[in-house]
Amino acid sequence: MRYFTKKVYWTVQISWWLFTTFVLRFPTTKFFNDPEIKYSYLIISFLICISLTHYYGYLFQQKFRDNKRTIAFGLIGVIVTGGTIFLLDYYFGFQRYRKPSEGIPLETYDYFQFFIESIRYVGLWFLFYHLIISNSESHLKAVALAQSETYLKTAELANLKNQLNPHFLFNAINSIKALTLSDPHLARNALTELSQLLRTSLTMGNVQLVTLETEISFVRDYLFLEKLRYESRLNYSFHIDKNSLNLKIPPMSLQLLVENAIKHGIGRSKIGGVIMIRSVCSANNLTLSVVNSGKLKKSSSSNDTGVGIKNLQKRLFFNFQENAIFNVSEEENQVIASIFIKNAC
Repeated sequence: MRYFTKKVYWTVQISWWLFTTFVLRFPTTKFFNDPEIKYSYLIISFLICISLTHYYGYLFQQKFRDNKRTIAFGLIGVIVTGGTIFLLDYYFGFQRYRKPSEGIPLETYDYFQFFIESIRYVGLWFLFYHLIISNSESHLKAVALAQSETYLKTAELANLKNQLNPHFLFNAINSIKALTLSDPHLARNALTELSQLLRTSLTMGNVQLVTLETEISFVRDYLFLEKLRYESRLNYSFHIDKNSLNLKIPPMSLQLLVENAIKHGIGRSKIGGVIMIRSVCSANNLTLSVVNSGKLKKSSSSNDTGVGIKNLQKRLFFNFQENAIFNVSEEENQVIASIFIKNAC
């Protein structure tokens, strides 16, 4: 189970159904004439309930935990499990009830009453199960949110420090300075972009998630300034799925991948290269990728990364849990850094 250990889960599961079967339901079996048949009925009932509710829990965790139709799925579980107990009663000739044991013919109302009796204690299990799951979900989200905010502040300070790093500012300002004589108009535009870049980085420090559209705008400003420095050595393009623009991602996550692509790819090549930024929504899943010319170092992998990438991985986990995956790979002389977020679209 996801919220507690297997030992705790099975202890609670077995204890509940032992108590329900041999304590709560035992008095309802007083009309059985044969004790052997009565205990056979109780044991089979216990095995059916513990098996079906365990299978329900497995299906719920695997396929329906994030589904909006949780209530409908729960009702189906109650009806199926209770209906199975009703069929078990039918197989035993409803002997645990007074009328059949006395040979009195049953009416339609009796069958309805028997069915309600069959699902009564089953319904209690489903109610308690979903209350526990809901409470556990709320607790996990609260813990994840608190940890996410901590890692977010750490990552934002690291990103902000990098962007205010003297080397970065020196390179940007030096490029703008060189343009003041050769191209004053471009120099003014560059100053505007630098100002916007720094302003946006400060604004992002106040939020946990930003839209992809905001992040793309930030990356465009960043690449504009880097283009001044690398000139023809740096070329880039955007291939953005319009359906992904309003989706939320951690701030400066895409910018970090672009920065790494320049630092470890374009910046180390004499002839430079190309960076391609892509976003794709497919089957309700979002894939963000930054592709750059070059080769991946043998020591580089998604598990062997710098502080910035490690902070990004932590922020992805605490915002999306296991639904977010970061990966770095190499294909045909291109390095691909990607973020995959399940059920984001």
